[in-house]
Formats: sequence, structure tokens, C-alpha cells
Amino acid sequence: MATTDALWAAWDGRGLEHLELRVEPAAVRADSLIIAVDDQGRPYRARYVVECDAGWKAARARIEVLEDAGRVLAVRANGRGHWTAATGEALALDGCVDIDIYPSPFTNTLPIRRLAEMPVGRPVALDVAWVVLPELTIQVARQEYTLLERGADGARWRFRGLDSEFVAELAVDHHGLVLDYPGIARRVI
Repeated sequence: MATTDALWAAWDGRGLEHLELRVEPAAVRADSLIIAVDDQGRPYRARYVVECDAGWKAARARIEVLEDAGRVLAVRANGRGHWTAATGEALALDGCVDIDIYPSPFTNTLPIRRLAEMPVGRPVALDVAWVVLPELTIQVARQEYTLLERGADGARWRFRGLDSEFVAELAVDHHGLVLDYPGIARRVI
């Protein structure tokens, strides 16, 4: 088992995320705490645990906004694009293999790890279960990843939100963890 700790600072300096990532032969577990500021300038805290299979496909996620009346979103995925709530209710997220929790830079690691052997310059479009904090909403989002450069110490990827005009180049380390996500976060540790 390998354990990695990462700490990101928000690009604008108004937030932090601490991640503990455990990678085992049959599973991956990410446990993270986010301290951030919402669009209205109000601070909030959130915690998430994402569990994946050995192929970095999301299996379970529990996301909690830590406030007086703590709100929780708990979901399960079968690795083939079918999602359910913790109650067993089917969710309208068909086709999503990954979960993307905004504003966390970590959840970009899931598709990056799965797509790491793709040829340089070939864009790959995918649907993700996109969770927005602190609202704790979840919906399908179309995204595109293109490997721009691969090196011994890491890689560079282009990320595009296909439902928006958002484009960013992500520098990642050899584990696929984001080092620099312009406009979102920078890795501190």
C-alpha cells in the first residue's frame, strides 16, 4: 500500500485542500478536507471520501458540507456508468465513470490515471458526475482531456469543459496528481 499526502492552495489564496491518497493493489481511496470560499465570499468546509477500483473508476463517494446542519451526498457507481444514491435510488448520471468534485484539483486524477497511456495529442471526451460545492449538487458534465506531454516526472494535460468555455493546462506529477491548475489551485506539498 502506498500513501501520499497532498496540499493545494486556492489560486486566489482563499482556500486549502488536504488529501490523503491510499493506493492498494485492488483499490484506491482518497480522503480530503477542503476549506474554501463560495461565490458570495462566504467560507465553507467540506470533506469527501472517494473510493475507486484498481483501474481508478469511481465506486463510491461521500461528500459532506461541514456546517451546523451538515449536508451529505453519498453515491455509488458500478464502474460501467450507472449511479445510485445511498438509498438505492437510480441517479440520472448514466455513462459517467468518473466523479469531479469542484473545486478539488484531485478528482482530475481519476481520468488522468485511466488515460495515462493515451497517445500525445489525442483528445478524449467523457461524461463525469460533477459535484459543485458548497451547493452539493450533482449532474452530468462533458469534459475533454488531451495529453500534451509526458515525462519521467509527470505530464501536462489540456482540460476542456465541453459544456462551457473553460480550458486549462494541468501540470501533474508522476502519480497523476495536479501540481498546477490555473485559476483553481496550486500544489503546496
